[in-house]
Amino acid sequence: MDIEDIFSRPLPVRGIIAIRNLRTGRIYLEKTEDAVKAFSSERFSLDLAMHPCTELQEEYASLGLELFTIELDTEADDGDDLDALLEKRRTQLEAEGISLYRT
Repeated sequence: MDIEDIFSRPLPVRGIIAIRNLRTGRIYLEKTEDAVKAFSSERFSLDLAMHPCTELQEEYASLGLELFTIELDTEADDGDDLDALLEKRRTQLEAEGISLYRT
């Protein structure tokens, strides 16, 4: 998904964001009501070593910002249940053999 498109929209974008470790391919998923705010919040907590996912935080601290991306993985419609969407996406990625961070 084009990140510039998300930042230019007048209304918040709901969905699932992904923080991807580019070295290992491991992914952290989080639901959000506002992807733009979530990008900033996730980056802020990682930069301050305060992220709730300890494993992600440790790898971010040791590898550095350059080896991670934050992106909108799945965009949700207004009526979508974000908890169900998050669980569905976790199941899909695990079925593909992708390792996930868990809080």
